[in-house]
Amino acid sequence: MNSIPEKDWKVLRNSKEELLAFACDNIFKKVDRISQSRVDNEHASYIELWQIIQTENNKIGEMFDDLKRSNALFKLVSMRLYGILSDEYLYKFSAETQQQVLELLKYRE
Repeated sequence: MNSIPEKDWKVLRNSKEELLAFACDNIFKKVDRISQSRVDNEHASYIELWQIIQTENNKIGEMFDDLKRSNALFKLVSMRLYGILSDEYLYKFSAETQQQVLELLKYRE
């Protein structure tokens, strides 16, 4: 089964903006860390910043781009893998969806 139950889809759809904001905030924290430690190391910090933005942009795309019910399970797995989908959020979904996410996660870790 690729799609999640309708009830779970509604939970994800309604949580998307909050989860995306959390993911972006995590990225800003990484950027702040680099920015604050750049003194006498500007070019290396710039390269690190560029790499982080590129990597994190790919993760954001994997988690949130083209989000639809048919691929929601895989999006949830990515969110869990990257630390965006906390236990608190995971528990909002049905036991079936929780189990599928945790099972699929084994193949990604």
